[in-house]
Amino acid sequence: MNRGGEGINDTRMAARASARKGWLMSAAAAAGLLLAGAAQAQAISVNVSAVTDYVVRGISQTNEGGALQGGIDLGMGPGYFGIWASTVDFGNGTDTEVDVYGGIKPSWMGITFDIGAIAYRYFGQPDDANLGYYEIKGAASYAFDFAAIGTAIYWSPNFGGAGSIEATYYEINAAVPVPVVANLSLTGAYGRQTMQGTGDYNTWNVGLNWAPISWLSLDGRYWDTDEHGLGTNYEERAVGGIKATFAF
Repeated sequence: MNRGGEGINDTRMAARASARKGWLMSAAAAAGLLLAGAAQAQAISVNVSAVTDYVVRGISQTNEGGALQGGIDLGMGPGYFGIWASTVDFGNGTDTEVDVYGGIKPSWMGITFDIGAIAYRYFGQPDDANLGYYEIKGAASYAFDFAAIGTAIYWSPNFGGAGSIEATYYEINAAVPVPVVANLSLTGAYGRQTMQGTGDYNTWNVGLNWAPISWLSLDGRYWDTDEHGLGTNYEERAVGGIKATFAF
């Protein structure tokens, strides 16, 4: 904590209070949209999960520790809207990530498209930090008899809250059913994160996902990147998770 002059502390405390008030208003507005949309939604689902490490694009968001997560999704025809949250640990006091997202999933000739936007917000961050950012998403997937394959691209004008730094993430992914066990799939993805300046890297993951019952899924996954020199959070890791999803 900065223990400077009272004037500086007062200014920072006021700015922080104003920012929190703004986020509370945004969260209330998002909750209002969820409640309003629930009356028209064709599908509503709530999910809760626990993971041994929260990994995004090969990078640990919890300093290699576990995380608790949960969210709610509304489906209205081809459209969807949702809010999701997870505990995080960036080593600077930041403790919670909240994502608000929405989009549409139209289909054409057996191909399912996903066009949407995601806002990432963080709580507990230092007074002088602004980690929140936005991404626009475009994805497509196709299910064959033997496997499902997909591709996705995410673009951000202010990646990681770093002002005007643009970043793009490209990914190809696949899921292959394992016929020896009901509801067991082998899944994996390969992606590349690019950004202005330095820090580009490639990442990949492969694992097994199993749904022993309709509302419960278990996941075991190996993650890695090709840039271990960027820090321990970029190194290879095995991650386990359990997720419960309740549809209404």
